Amino acid sequence: MMPTIPGQPQPSGYGLKGLFDELTAQGVSQRDVLRSAGVRTLTGTLSQAQRLAILRAAKEHATHRLTALEAGQRQRVHHFGVYGFALATSPTFYDAFMFGRQHLELAGAVLQISFHTDNRVGILRSENPATLGNLLPFAAEFWRSSMTTLLSEVLGKPFPSVLMRFPYPAPAYAETYRSRLHCPIEFDSPNMEWHFDASILREPCASASTITATICKEFCESMIEKAGGSSPLRRDLRAFILGNTGRRTTAEDAAGAVGLAKRTLFRRLKSEGISFQALLDQTRASLAREYLESTALGTAEIGDRCGYGDEANFRKAFQRWHGMSASQWRLTRAQME
Repeated sequence: MMPTIPGQPQPSGYGLKGLFDELTAQGVSQRDVLRSAGVRTLTGTLSQAQRLAILRAAKEHATHRLTALEAGQRQRVHHFGVYGFALATSPTFYDAFMFGRQHLELAGAVLQISFHTDNRVGILRSENPATLGNLLPFAAEFWRSSMTTLLSEVLGKPFPSVLMRFPYPAPAYAETYRSRLHCPIEFDSPNMEWHFDASILREPCASASTITATICKEFCESMIEKAGGSSPLRRDLRAFILGNTGRRTTAEDAAGAVGLAKRTLFRRLKSEGISFQALLDQTRASLAREYLESTALGTAEIGDRCGYGDEANFRKAFQRWHGMSASQWRLTRAQME
């Protein structure tokens, strides 16, 4: 039975409670993880940069190699906030699936997902997984395990996965993938995919309630509208930039990560009215503002986290972006609160 939504619907929880519960069981506090991630609070919406930072910090703090897989098993619908309720109260699983896929960022997804069917098998494909670098296995384990658990609760029975593919070598605990994800697993795959029995799309959701679903979906839509959007290519490039802030980010590396030649990347971005350097600056500027507003980190450390090995270069860049120093920007924001 679905729990009642108390009062005004709350923003998406991104399924992070399951992750923090697992870490707490290992003796790792949520406060320590958020501090390492440079995130002040989980209230409201989280940017992609913040979601990636939290996953990276969780991976670094975890004391058990099965952390991500086990965290996904702890998930419950209400851990995903209004997004979770919107899925669970949809009239049919098809309605839940289509809405959920449309707003995957509210589930905590950090990659774009495409979908098609082939001979009655539904196939979800994660696009450009290489953008996550060495964070990919942890993120993939957590998200696949979380979604398996969430979708099973929405259905009221096990979700019918038939195959999962991962584009990296099998870990030492590969057998645990099979037991937690409940389907055959393929590693070293050229694609990152999730196959399931598409007949499930016709079935009703266990807690269907059209009125509740409508309210929750409208609230989710308003959250997305306020947050703003961007093209899949830009989101993938931002994911790559945010996943590689510890070193110099080049257009060649970024193009390779999203599966394009450098010239093709430049041409695609030009058609969207932006250059790679401008996108790089926008992403770094946004990340810098988040650190300045949400943490007490000094400008040297913020500059390093934004991909600037030299503090002077970061100071010059911030001055160019905002017409004031990082310290002045932080002071101005503090005075406005």
